[in-house]
Amino acid sequence: VKANKTAHKEAVYDLSFSRTDLKFCSCSKDASVKVWDFARCQEERSLSGHGWDVKSVDWHPTKSLLVSGGKDNLVKLWDAKTGKELCSFHGHKNTVLSVKWNQNGNWVLTSSKDQIIKLYDIRSMKELESFRGHRKDVTALAWHPFHEEYFVSGSFDGSIFHWLVGHDTPQVEMHGAHDNSVWDLSWHPMGYLLCSGSNDYTTRFWCRSRPGDSGRDKFTTGQSQGYGDQNSLLTGRTAIGFPAPEPPSTPGPYSGTIPGVGAAMPLTVGFDQGDQRQ
Repeated sequence: VKANKTAHKEAVYDLSFSRTDLKFCSCSKDASVKVWDFARCQEERSLSGHGWDVKSVDWHPTKSLLVSGGKDNLVKLWDAKTGKELCSFHGHKNTVLSVKWNQNGNWVLTSSKDQIIKLYDIRSMKELESFRGHRKDVTALAWHPFHEEYFVSGSFDGSIFHWLVGHDTPQVEMHGAHDNSVWDLSWHPMGYLLCSGSNDYTTRFWCRSRPGDSGRDKFTTGQSQGYGDQNSLLTGRTAIGFPAPEPPSTPGPYSGTIPGVGAAMPLTVGFDQGDQRQ
């Protein structure tokens, strides 16, 4: 067990490892972001620029870039090697609660107490899209591990929404997914299970049906939750006029499908109706 008792002066809100696992970053209520050498458990540099609590931080999937968001309503990009601030986004009107890099390395997804999710492209340093639908603070975000257009969000009111880049409204709304705030969301590496953690003291696992099966969960909240053949709302819903690259395919014989999601997922790739791996 490694420990550093003087890592920050106040509460630590978030952590993120680099791709190589040699370094990681942390953010804190003390308004700082710090870069650490994992093997030595030593601080390499402290990044100053936020004017208030830093609520979330994420390390770029391939480069030495960090993104952070905080109570000053700002989203900031950093060079982890030099500690230099590269850019600030001023799109949110309230505390930024979550920031997430897409695996393509070009998109940053952010969520806030202003109930809005925003997508930024770091190549142009511009906002690409805003997603509206949540009625309370958007507290958690998670990109799907294979399909870069697809992500989920969790809210202070316990709801979980499913989204597609290019559509500014949710594709699926799971109201009452939890009885209290959703604090974290995480996909299984193969993408067929979603795990959610909540202030209602529960961790829940959400599983979609196999391609060709009904889209209804084994346990539901009284409505059809998610993607599947019976979800007529998703028929023909593909992004139009949005400059999104084609999503990568699921490896192996499941190329073109999202494991456990179902055949009706409106992505810009073809669907393989082959059997699903357990």
